[in-house]
Amino acid sequence: MSCYQPLLSNFQEDKRKSAFTFFNVLLTIFGFFLFFLWFSKYQFKHSDRLVLEPATEFIPESAYDPYHEISPEFTETTTGAAPKNITAATLFPAKTTTFDPLESLQKTPKCQKRIVGYYNGWDNRKLSDNQLRKVSQLVFAFAKMSKNGKVDFENEEKKSLFLEIKRKAKEVNSGVKVMISIGGLYNSEHFSKTVANFKRRGALIDSIVSFLQDNQFDGVDIFWKWPGLQDKANYVFFIRELRHALQKTRNPFILSIVTPSVGFELMDGFHLNGILKYVDFINVETDRQAGRPGPYTSTPSPLFSLIGKYEEYNIDWTMRHLSCVSRKPNQLNMGVPFYGRFWKRVQDAVEKRDEMWRSVEASAEGHVACGTVFWRNMEKEGWSKEGSSWHDESKTPYIWDKENRMFLGFENEKSLTEKMKYAVEKNLGGLTIWTLEMDDDVESLLEAVTSSCLKSEVESNGEAEEGSGEEEDKNEVNYKCEN
Repeated sequence: MSCYQPLLSNFQEDKRKSAFTFFNVLLTIFGFFLFFLWFSKYQFKHSDRLVLEPATEFIPESAYDPYHEISPEFTETTTGAAPKNITAATLFPAKTTTFDPLESLQKTPKCQKRIVGYYNGWDNRKLSDNQLRKVSQLVFAFAKMSKNGKVDFENEEKKSLFLEIKRKAKEVNSGVKVMISIGGLYNSEHFSKTVANFKRRGALIDSIVSFLQDNQFDGVDIFWKWPGLQDKANYVFFIRELRHALQKTRNPFILSIVTPSVGFELMDGFHLNGILKYVDFINVETDRQAGRPGPYTSTPSPLFSLIGKYEEYNIDWTMRHLSCVSRKPNQLNMGVPFYGRFWKRVQDAVEKRDEMWRSVEASAEGHVACGTVFWRNMEKEGWSKEGSSWHDESKTPYIWDKENRMFLGFENEKSLTEKMKYAVEKNLGGLTIWTLEMDDDVESLLEAVTSSCLKSEVESNGEAEEGSGEEEDKNEVNYKCEN
């Protein structure tokens, strides 16, 4: 017998097995083919049961971000209508949205301007769900900074308060960005020496990044009040290095700063264009105009107008100057107060035609008796809102108590509506509120801000549609600039 005989027998057996396997595969394929034909016929016959329609359009909470783009989504509904343009992409969408009546009530159209609300925790007053829904950025004021550059909460009470409100804010408004502000009037003394030294500056930056990560904040606001001319370059270095450190975390942290109003020496420490390269926005302290010109009554935040050589101490002058210098109005937020400022021992009007601007009698030591009053406390402290007058030049209200020689300048719903309208017309980033807890229990002032924003945007968009039809540049400067 040949030594190849066993190999040949095995080969023949393998051929028989292969033929049998091939025949089974053909039967299986044929069976699938018949099933596919039957299924396709059934689907076509009953396809009128499925129609895809665009979901009810809601503007998401992330629409607080003016650069956010809303992507279209679809939802499945059953109806007797004929199918329209059914494709694989619409039959099997990657993401579906279902209609929720309760959710539709909460996700109402949002103002596209920034509404930045500071919260200090005055009298441990909490914020309502409604307030938290209406702000785009909630900024806690303040965290403290030690001389070695370590950042921390002011105390355990503030820590508990801030973290509890942060948790609540995220529950009621998933789009709100919760930030921490560092510095302020009583905690800015260490900034100058810290940022002037490379090593100490690095320690401060490391501490800020760790603080944000440990407490899960969305960003940081630098409230250095105020850098001097000698700090100008170091401030830019600090902001640039802080931005780079935040970027390394791969977390989209927000970075903002606060500047004073222009028209006086406090702006000497700011290299505006150098800083704007690295921050998301700047909160301009236009809510602190009162008292700066000298011993005269005023309103904390006049939109226009002042007297004589102090005519630049108003919002319009400040925001026009900053917008023209930077060419980036959309990065500038104008500050508005939820408080008023009063004076005692007030004398006659500087100009007879204008009741707003009055001289104030100083004490023997040269001091002027003045103070602030929260909007929510005005009636409690003896100021009648119904007895106020309207100053048309500055677009603000005031109360002149001639009998007691007292004067109060403040904001109300009408003046805040004028300011938001101005912000929309001038293409500014939005408004910054100091502070949310100064509002009354029905949130009259915040409601005026948000409702007037939506109305002004609708009017502005209507005017744009009647124009050239070109899309508005997000940094279009709507001022007459000299440069």
